[in-house]
Amino acid sequence: SSLSKDQIKDKEGELIMKKLRPSDEVILLDEHGKEWRSIEFAAVLEDKISRGGRDIVFVIGGAYGFSRADAKMSLSKMTFSHQMVRTIFAEQLYRAFTIMRGEPYHHE
Repeated sequence: SSLSKDQIKDKEGELIMKKLRPSDEVILLDEHGKEWRSIEFAAVLEDKISRGGRDIVFVIGGAYGFSRADAKMSLSKMTFSHQMVRTIFAEQLYRAFTIMRGEPYHHE
């Protein structure tokens, strides 16, 4: 691409920001974010849901970062492609909801 890293970051940010509302709670999936065990993530998610009022939006960080986030969450210190992150994160969301419902999917 003929764009600089900052231009790419700004362009990606603009495209994502168009989809967000000011009231959304944005959690950026980023390798520099907070790491949780599955049970901890389920507890955090359950707390956010129970407080209500704001939609929780998870955003996968771009290669050069992202400009708006209320919090950062890491799935690993390793870097994954966006396609892999979607799959890994979808499984973690599923796991979190089964933990919240007390279903026997997750084993400690």
